[in-house]
Amino acid sequence: MLAVAMTVPAMTFAQEEEKNDTVPETKEVKNRNVMLNASSDNQPRQISIGLPSSLSAIIYEDGLPVSYNLWPCLPYLYWTGTAQHSGMGVMSLGESAIKSGTVNYAVTSKTRTGGEKFEGHANYTTNIFGLQRFDLSLAGPIANGWSYSIGAYANLDPGSNDLADIQYANDMKIFKASVSKVWNDGKGKFNLFYRYAYTKSLSDSYGPFIYVGDGSVEEYNGFSLGKDGFLPANGTITYVDVMSGEEKTITRESGTHALNNSLTANFNYTFDNGMNLDITSKYNYANAYYTMLNLAGVGTADENSGYTYASASGTHKAGDTFTGYYNSRYLLHDVGYERDWLTTAELTGKSKNHAHNWRIGANIYWNRQGIQASTGVYAHTVEADPVWLNVNGSQYSAANTGGEYYDTHETKFALYLSDDWQVTNRLWLSAGLRGEYYSVGGQSAMAYLNATDTEATYTNNVRNVGFNVADGTITKFSKNWFNPAATINGRFTISHGFGLIGEYVYAMSHPNSQDFAGAYAPILDAVNTHLGRFGLFWNTPWMQLVSQVSLISQSNYKSRTQFTNPSDASDVVTIPITYDVQTMGWTTDIVLTPFKGFTFHGLLTLQSPKYKNFAMTANFSDGTSSSYDFSDNITTGVSKTIIELDPSYVFDKFRVWASFRYQSKQYINKTNTLYFNGRWETFGGIDYNLNKNVSFSVNVINFFNQKGCDGSISAADLLEDVSAYKNYLMAGTYIRPFTVEFATHINF
Repeated sequence: MLAVAMTVPAMTFAQEEEKNDTVPETKEVKNRNVMLNASSDNQPRQISIGLPSSLSAIIYEDGLPVSYNLWPCLPYLYWTGTAQHSGMGVMSLGESAIKSGTVNYAVTSKTRTGGEKFEGHANYTTNIFGLQRFDLSLAGPIANGWSYSIGAYANLDPGSNDLADIQYANDMKIFKASVSKVWNDGKGKFNLFYRYAYTKSLSDSYGPFIYVGDGSVEEYNGFSLGKDGFLPANGTITYVDVMSGEEKTITRESGTHALNNSLTANFNYTFDNGMNLDITSKYNYANAYYTMLNLAGVGTADENSGYTYASASGTHKAGDTFTGYYNSRYLLHDVGYERDWLTTAELTGKSKNHAHNWRIGANIYWNRQGIQASTGVYAHTVEADPVWLNVNGSQYSAANTGGEYYDTHETKFALYLSDDWQVTNRLWLSAGLRGEYYSVGGQSAMAYLNATDTEATYTNNVRNVGFNVADGTITKFSKNWFNPAATINGRFTISHGFGLIGEYVYAMSHPNSQDFAGAYAPILDAVNTHLGRFGLFWNTPWMQLVSQVSLISQSNYKSRTQFTNPSDASDVVTIPITYDVQTMGWTTDIVLTPFKGFTFHGLLTLQSPKYKNFAMTANFSDGTSSSYDFSDNITTGVSKTIIELDPSYVFDKFRVWASFRYQSKQYINKTNTLYFNGRWETFGGIDYNLNKNVSFSVNVINFFNQKGCDGSISAADLLEDVSAYKNYLMAGTYIRPFTVEFATHINF
């Protein structure tokens, strides 16, 4: 499972002295370096807000989400920043609540369209590990107001850690084309966009290291994190198909790929009275196949454990008894799909005196999706380029104890409105409301629990070893709810450039298709998200500063989490858990421009993110059972202190920049007894403009080659006494190693 990441960054305000006809920008957040990601080369970073982190950043393109949901079709598999984007930004929390009903920052992007003149953009990027990235965009006129744009992007990235079973850790290809028509002196515009994306994402940023016990880590047996691969050269995986119960075999490479075709139409017209009508509609066709081998912990085998070598290794032959450390992997082999018809329409305008900037909008979303997820536990040796191990003669154990299946449809019909109101020279207010009718239905392999039952109604749907849908019972379901959302924020100027700001955002949501994928029906209680913050702003000709205190909470957060039996690393159970999260924080955000050419952005967050109402019981297959209450514990994978420092300096034809991000210690387990020390993430570069058409960049990632280790200890998530975890061998994730990247940019 992903670690929970929680911060409460403030929006950066950079307004001049307000006037009656000025409406401040609140729809977008600045200074967030969207594509500067320490963990991935071509995925946007997630900007944390004080809620559990997501599987992916939420990504919008041309006014509509790239994927209807974050799962099963992860949006970063079909999107990345390319030369064919004319702009990228970050949607503010209030804007996200009104437009989508979620409280989260979302990446926004706009596809480049043609115009009256031809233009081309070409980028080439490589790095010291052999990355080959090609990016081309062409746009120009056709005739009679018609124009075109086309773009092609190819990312062939072998990665830094030289995985033995694949050629490329990331192989992404995106092709985009559009035609546009402008009429009535530019008042009307029609765009038709087509996108094709195909991605094979096979990276594996895992490795073993020694957890010293004081929050620090040390190298294990010469294994170089970020350089050595931690998967066997034999990529063949045998598993039990969750649908049929049959044993099947695939390779990791053939079982991992994602395909997307989408067609988007946009109509935009500005009327003589200044009102603007914008309608965007998209048909989206996406498939996603994942063969994920997530870490399940490091264990120790003796002569009686049943582990043997699956293939020859060193002096050992296939079938020889294995003793020593082994690493467990949790297989999630998913076959997923998504079919969407998404439409958003907005009518915007201003009052006669420009004091009001209003908007009325609607979302009409139809979605069909499904998932078939086969699971199992696997083991390999703990070394660079390891080999698979068999346990009791089989490559896998615990087959489909976390198996999932659903085939569903969802609809959303929402109306929303907002108004930005310059009340006086000193007072500005903005408010928005959203009402959403949401329905979900279909079929899954869950087992209902009736009010009087102590056991599942369909006992053959419980995820015992070897579970499969063919031997289970299909459950049909249909649910619908009303989900409201609201936001209000304002600013009062006390004196020139100085004043008070405040914001409140609320959104309600209910279970989606993925929540019905497990063994039992989900808790249907509403998820309520509240965000409130209050502070001050201070703007001068050389400084923009915002300092705010914040409180964010979310109720009934639902997930299905894997827990490992402390007595048996191969005994992994999937437990549906529900809890609340609450974070109090203080954030100061500042932008300085003290002299020509120099800009500095800084962000400091101090916070206390905690679990609330979090009690659970783990029942393992060996009959052991334990109950836990994590309420008021600090959430795992969270730092109480977050710092961002972003200086840049422009002189002559050069731009020199850097970005430093610090996060303080993070707890490894929910009992808050083990933790990782704080770390810095560092970036920097030099840009050189040869002329108006050609520029070059040299960028460095991870100046100090920090490992940035993260992860969990399989048996420790539920432990209070961790005295045994001194100089403990574990495996986890790490950030990108020291990397030098070279890029050429050509505009023509």
